[in-house]
Amino acid sequence: MSLYFSFSAYSAEKIHTDLSSAIANTQDAEELYALAIQALASEQPELAQQALERVVGMRPRFAGAWLDLAIATYRSGDAPAALEHLEYLRGQFNLPPAVASQVDYWHRLWQSPDQTVPRRGWQGEVATGLGYDSNANAGLSARQLPISLPGGSVLLDVNSTYLPRADTFWSFALSAWGPVQAIGAGRLNPVIQFNSKQLFHETEFSTIDIQPGLLYEQAAHNDGSWQIGLFAQHYRLGGQTLFNGLRAAGLRHQPWRICRWTGGGEIENRHHQRVDNLGGTRLSLIGGLGCRLASAGNLSATLKIGEEHAHQGRPGGDHQINELFILYDQPIGTTQRLQASWQIISIKDQQGYSPLLENNAPRQQHGQRLELSLRQAIAPRLEARLNYEYLQQKANLALFEQRGHLVMLGIVYRFD
Repeated sequence: MSLYFSFSAYSAEKIHTDLSSAIANTQDAEELYALAIQALASEQPELAQQALERVVGMRPRFAGAWLDLAIATYRSGDAPAALEHLEYLRGQFNLPPAVASQVDYWHRLWQSPDQTVPRRGWQGEVATGLGYDSNANAGLSARQLPISLPGGSVLLDVNSTYLPRADTFWSFALSAWGPVQAIGAGRLNPVIQFNSKQLFHETEFSTIDIQPGLLYEQAAHNDGSWQIGLFAQHYRLGGQTLFNGLRAAGLRHQPWRICRWTGGGEIENRHHQRVDNLGGTRLSLIGGLGCRLASAGNLSATLKIGEEHAHQGRPGGDHQINELFILYDQPIGTTQRLQASWQIISIKDQQGYSPLLENNAPRQQHGQRLELSLRQAIAPRLEARLNYEYLQQKANLALFEQRGHLVMLGIVYRFD
């Protein structure tokens, strides 16, 4: 009996290895598609998914590949992504009645939490890399600050300690989703995000960001879904706790043609350890739209409008804070992807920040972050990434003006 099971395990592993190697070394769309079908038949949905993602990147009008990609994604345990593939298929192709009926049936079936394929364990990705940051210490852009005094305004030279200093760094990141558990009419799974940026010289500005949480999802009418999340956050700067936070969000996702819109709200509370009066509670409304492009890429935009209520007499008092995030993700060839994101954040204080700064003028701050990421698949689960990031922050108070750029070369491993 033990010999039989050993042989079966060996055979399954050999099939997985052979298919994985063939998929990695194949550049032809038809051959990749045949290998994907073989992977599905051999109960290797993750391999099939990887191959089919490359197929639709090369042949975005191949409806059959989109359908099989939805099946492989669902069997891999990612029902939400599988539903998005079905929505794209229904919106982009004129399907035969029999196929359209089957797609509609799967779409209804996969919405049901009871029918979702349970995730066997944790899945996600681990990333590490080396990089260069031109403003590792978050230094000020201005070399002089105007100071308001009773006799008028004077210019104060900024000490070189507070000007931008460049440094190299090592980064490590983990994003993971735990096993799905059926709870009532929905499904619940734990999630965790861990990000670490360790500077080689400016170690007092090294950061660690840990965000564990729980995510609950339940099907809604008209093929939509409700999503409720509860997340904690622990942020460290230079080896010491900077702040702890707690965030709760409720979102409604709804298909619309070939897109998917999102609407909801969020509440977040932060308590700063080092400076008590910097904490606050932020209330936000969230709206977004994401669309699958004919080129097999994705384009999404999310708008968050909120107000933060200050704790314990914070300088500037309460403030309005609005955020726009745009993400574009596009396959290039068979093994490459380009991802570009643009984040804009606007902050407007309700009270003066300090009598010494522009005669106690309320702060008005506008920041933007542009990030480009070129991703190269080097194995079925392994990916190399070259990232560039540019940050610019402008304000009516020179104390808050910053800019810098970051370059990083890294590697990512996906696991399930």
